[in-house]
Order: sequence, then C-alpha cells, then structure tokens
Amino acid sequence: MKISIDYDGTLWSHMAFFRCFMLAMKSAGHRVGILTGHNDTPEARASDIGLMLSRGFPQPDFWFGRTAEYVNGNGSIYKSVIILREGIDIHFDDCDYGNPESLRLFQEHLGNQFYRLIRVQDRQPASVHYE
Repeated sequence: MKISIDYDGTLWSHMAFFRCFMLAMKSAGHRVGILTGHNDTPEARASDIGLMLSRGFPQPDFWFGRTAEYVNGNGSIYKSVIILREGIDIHFDDCDYGNPESLRLFQEHLGNQFYRLIRVQDRQPASVHYE
C-alpha cells in the first residue's frame, strides 16, 4: 500500500501514533510518506524532514508539498490531485483543522475515491506538537 500523512494538524497532533504507525507500515513493506500543504521548496522540504527525523520519525518514502500552481487555492484540491495521480491508497488528514470547505473539496475532487481519505481530529492550539 501507499500511505500518506498530512504534516500540520495531523502528524504533529498525534506524533506517538504516527511515529509507531510509520515504522510498522514501513517494516511491513508499505510505502509511507508525507502529503502536505507546505510550499514545496528544497529548503522547506529539508527543514520539515529534518524536524521529523530529529523527533524519531523514520525517513518518509516520498514527500509531496504544494507546488506553485496550487499555492493560492485550498490545499484539499492539491492533495486530491496527488492522491489520485500517485495512487495513494490511504491519506490521513485533519482537513485544514476541521474546515468544512476543505472536507467538501476533498469529497468533490476525490469523487468515488473519497474512501481514500481518513479524517483525523486535530488538537488545539495548532502551534503545539503533541506526543
């Protein structure tokens, strides 16, 4: 399987779970990576992955950050495109901290593939990273 995890609001809201989950899935032969709304620049990617590694997460098998043509839109549109294009089987996401519009856009753009999205409840404040 190919599994992706959103960075903010998902990975950082449930670090202990996703750390164990990533390790278990990777050891079982699955590909696990990050699909985030962060802008995808080499510097931002290196910084984000570096933070993950410093907190005991394994190296992600892939990384998809939002590209320039999607920067001004809702991240759910970009993520839906990547889920379908890259054949991601399961994507964990907080849907922009529970934004109903983000969830609606996932539904609209994933269509009959909406089952690929697993909605995760974020924790507040979002500036705190939770074990």
